[in-house]
Amino acid sequence: MWSDSYYYLNIYKDEDLSSNWDTKELKDFINGIPELRQVNNYEFKNIESFPFIQLLLLKARCMNNYSESDTNPNKTNLITIVCQKGKHIEFNELKRVFIQIASYLKWKLVDEETDDGIENYIIWKPEEK
Repeated sequence: MWSDSYYYLNIYKDEDLSSNWDTKELKDFINGIPELRQVNNYEFKNIESFPFIQLLLLKARCMNNYSESDTNPNKTNLITIVCQKGKHIEFNELKRVFIQIASYLKWKLVDEETDDGIENYIIWKPEEK
């Protein structure tokens, strides 16, 4: 599954996953984003005319050890993202969708590993007050 043709991103408050969000409220918000559609209780994908995206809403115990089955109907503390990378994909268009979610939650958008090998690179974070 790991491939150079995909980005692996996460949205979370902090690496300790110390903050939770109401799962139903989060699903309602994401359902309002026109580029995404819900495919099951905790998974969203792109609409047909948009580049590949898969979002999973998780309630993980820790950043380095979670699975797709770590879901919870009440609380979400991690959103994992797999999205297409390629010459014809405009990452800024994809990033706009992800920042919309991260901004709503006031959580960070993080690249698991950049093309330059930088791990947990923060793409976007809310302004600190």
